[in-house]
Amino acid sequence: MDEGHKAISELAFKTLYGFNPCFVLELTATPKDVQPRGGKNPRPGRPANVLVEVTGLDLDREGMIKMPLNLDPRGGADWREALRASLERLNLLDAAARRFQGESGRYIRPILLVQVERTGAEQREGAFIHALDAKDWLMTAGLDEAEIAIKTADTNDLATLENQDLLAPTNRVRAIITKQALQEGWDCPFAYVLCSLSASHNAAALTQLVGRILRQPQARKTGVPALDECYVFTHHADTARVVTAIKQ
Repeated sequence: MDEGHKAISELAFKTLYGFNPCFVLELTATPKDVQPRGGKNPRPGRPANVLVEVTGLDLDREGMIKMPLNLDPRGGADWREALRASLERLNLLDAAARRFQGESGRYIRPILLVQVERTGAEQREGAFIHALDAKDWLMTAGLDEAEIAIKTADTNDLATLENQDLLAPTNRVRAIITKQALQEGWDCPFAYVLCSLSASHNAAALTQLVGRILRQPQARKTGVPALDECYVFTHHADTARVVTAIKQ
């Protein structure tokens, strides 16, 4: 069972073990312990039974992930500063990728992931950073509409025909804006930069999101340091502290 940390409720366990399996093998980057509960409906605790742990260093030695993970906290009142720094890094990576393609023939198009606080159409007017706010700023900063995709519960620009294969040289997407839609089950090794504009205290959720930028294209190092590393920019200090813990 993939993403085993999602199936820790009583209903999930009754469903799984109702099949009377010999065992259930879970795969997850963030195993969870289920705490014991007293009261009217007591239940025993269920600690995660970790059989095999593959570390980031193991994956890095195999060339599968981008390491190190570079953290750049941009705390301050203006969220645009974090987004501006992220876009500058993306443009530097894009230039490096073009040079690398000319020398090696390998195609890489670095992509920026932007995590915002709100996505619904009725939620834009307020104090929270909205997906459309981020899109508007990116367009004023030089990206055109075809280079920006929004992936939320009610908008999925990645489902359009031209965006279904993000690795294709004909694809133009350079920035993807989301809130929580890319935490698990979404893999794009061209994702290099994460700009988190949201205040996050959930280490498991943020670990999954950071994992979206870790995968190395073709699971092979390029030999170009900038293209073998990944980058996280944060707007809120709390998020930076969580990412620091994840990095460690």
